[in-house]
This record gives sequence, C-alpha cells and structure tokens, in this order.
Amino acid sequence: MRSKRRGWGIGSGRTATVAVTLSFCAAFLIATISLTGTGWSMPWSWDQFDQPSFKAQEDSPPPTPEGIVRYNKPPLIIKDRESAGSAKNPFSSDEASLARGKFIYKTYCAVCHGETGHGDGPVGKKYVPPTNLTEEYVQGKSDGDIYYTITYGGLAIMPYYRDSINPEDRWHLVNYIKDVLGSGK
Repeated sequence: MRSKRRGWGIGSGRTATVAVTLSFCAAFLIATISLTGTGWSMPWSWDQFDQPSFKAQEDSPPPTPEGIVRYNKPPLIIKDRESAGSAKNPFSSDEASLARGKFIYKTYCAVCHGETGHGDGPVGKKYVPPTNLTEEYVQGKSDGDIYYTITYGGLAIMPYYRDSINPEDRWHLVNYIKDVLGSGK
C-alpha cells in the first residue's frame, strides 16, 4: 500500500517545497540587502552624497584681510653644536621675556630639572638626575648652545623639544635659565 505524502498544512509536498524555497529566497534577499546597504530608500538619502563641496586648491584663496602683518622671517636652523655658539638671542632679558620663560620652564622643564633648576624635579629623583642648570657648566654656555640643547635634546637623556616649544619661546627659556636660575633669583 502506498502512503500519502503530507505537506505542512499547505497542500501537497510539492507546494510545500516551493513555499519553503520562496521563503528562504526572500530571507536571503532581505539579509543581502541589509548587509550590503543596497536597498530602497527615500529620495533624501542622497543628501549627504550630493552636496556642494570644494576640492583642495580648487578656487583661489580668499583675499588677505587688511591690517595683517605678515611674518616672513626665515626660521633659525642650527646644523650642529659648533655653529650653535654663534647664534644670537634676538630677545633681551626684559620682564616680559623672563615671565614667558618662567611659564615655559614650569610647563616643560621643572618636572625634571626642578623648580629652582638644581635637577631635583620629581622625574629627576626617580630617574637619572638631570643637569643642574645653576652650575657653571650650563651658565658658561652661550645662548645659542642652550637653545640648541632645548631644540635637539641633550647629549644622553634629555629629549628634544623642537616640536613642543616654538622657537621664540625657546629663546625666552634661555633668558630665564641664564638670568633667573643662574643668578639664583
């Protein structure tokens, strides 16, 4: 005796197979559309894609505003420590320069060299002690040599600060090291 095939309540087995296949295809299509980002959307979905934009250097630059003073001074480039000795500090040791130098010193230098420059900062106590900036070894150096050390780092451990301290502030820092720390003010 032959047994009758029974579907899943839809009808014959063939109809059930077609229904299951169609539902899997629909699920696959929906998953593909949602995963690839391709789909049907409203017309405003292109707003972020089609927008006015400019490429770099596409137009000429805007005009320079009136009253702007251009700074065309070439940067000081010191190639080695020997040529650093002849570099002259363009800033005098006035009150404004020393105040700026003190600010830069407390920001970048005091953590190693200490508040008074004796090499007793918190990092200096736990690591290799840094140079005492009040001794004749540093105070006898030219301004350009100290500027070079700040810019390119020390002989052994001191890192360079050419990326952290701008050139003008390095000169103010030299003034502070020589005139305040050197005199013990």
